[in-house]
Amino acid sequence: MTEPQSSEALKDFLSTLRIGEARTGRVISVEDSEALVELDGFSGPGKALGRIPRGDLTRKALGNPSEAVSIGQRLTFEVIAVDWQQECVWASASACEDPDLRAFLLGLRRGATHRGQVQSVHNFGVFVNLDGEPANQCTGFVRGPELSWRRIGHPADAVTAGDRVVGEVIGVDTRRGQVQLSLKALQEDPLVLVADQAGLVTTGQVTKLVPFGAFVRIADGVEGLVHNTEFRDEPVEHPGQIVSEGEEITVRIVEVDLARRCLTLSTRNLPQNGKRSS
Repeated sequence: MTEPQSSEALKDFLSTLRIGEARTGRVISVEDSEALVELDGFSGPGKALGRIPRGDLTRKALGNPSEAVSIGQRLTFEVIAVDWQQECVWASASACEDPDLRAFLLGLRRGATHRGQVQSVHNFGVFVNLDGEPANQCTGFVRGPELSWRRIGHPADAVTAGDRVVGEVIGVDTRRGQVQLSLKALQEDPLVLVADQAGLVTTGQVTKLVPFGAFVRIADGVEGLVHNTEFRDEPVEHPGQIVSEGEEITVRIVEVDLARRCLTLSTRNLPQNGKRSS
């Protein structure tokens, strides 16, 4: 493809572009991997070029870029990056192909709460029809880890199709037409309930064995790790030597790290007469 001619005028023009803004231009080349557009608003010398990768031409199924655009066609696209080395713009036409959808997405902000209805549940996450989204769209998505503070085996353990849910907006992707939500962001973190309980001796259920230790649930949504070095004074090569999954054991809370969401537990040096607080 023809590269843009380097000039101070071009650099000045590129410096006016902002990531996320919509621009217009004319398609001047279409190849297997991308389309090249000439941006409006630059008076030269040379051309201000934008590269639209194949995956950013449209959100529809695409066999070849020529199915989405043609030479001479005028496009509206979103600036996704300014490439100073090649002196061009990387752009996304898919981010602008549905004006109503784009307007809806740009009207959302991170940290805001939004309601919707669960459309479908999959092993990788949950799709949600958000209130106010354009017809025939499904813009909301909740990843499995964002459904609950509790450890769940499958998203269906947290929600089912048809449920009304409310989540916090944690991301807006105009290129994919998607809003990332977190349901657990609006739930109380159960780890806070034991934040000041270092030294407490309690019981819990072993939920998982890993080579370096055992995870133990001491309350709903609260799991901690007993490292192999925290089982006994003698070396432990694998936690299976000491405990089994599903077993109830007594542990002591060693440390609660809210920033890293880590709970450290131990079965060493336990008192002989049950629970206590330090």
